[in-house]
Amino acid sequence: MYYDHLDTVLGKIYLLADNQGLRQLTVGSGGFCPDSSWEHNPEFMQEFTSQLQEYLQGQRKTFTLPLAPQGTPFQQQVWQTITEIPFGSRFSYQQIANKIQQPTAVQAIGMARNVNPIPIIIPCHRVQGDNNRQTSCRYGQDMILQLLALESGKLTLFQPSQQQPPK
Repeated sequence: MYYDHLDTVLGKIYLLADNQGLRQLTVGSGGFCPDSSWEHNPEFMQEFTSQLQEYLQGQRKTFTLPLAPQGTPFQQQVWQTITEIPFGSRFSYQQIANKIQQPTAVQAIGMARNVNPIPIIIPCHRVQGDNNRQTSCRYGQDMILQLLALESGKLTLFQPSQQQPPK
């Protein structure tokens, strides 16, 4: 496994990938640090960090990265459906349930959303509760609101001065 990170307005974002694709994206909190078995490899991670940086600068609306999140078949189906929500759009849990042809799975969809290992790129911030109610996620309401502001053109979450130095 390889990793790299970006320093952003949201905090330090760690990306973990292997030859199959991106496995994990973690917005670092005070206690997070990469596993000792991960290899820091900015060259391998270049495309992942570049696309994320472009998105956070408001220059990218879709990601073209190989994704390889680990989860149950149901979670995989939910995460794939979430990746299909267009930039700047919002879907409800019920819309996702209907799209995957499991209209009674609303609560399970919420649970799959909350364990999404690749937030931002699998845009769980675009999923809302019924009646256009914003629901929280493990990274909190503030991050969701910042990502939604980014997608509405009101905010940039990565400034050019934050660019990573060549390694």
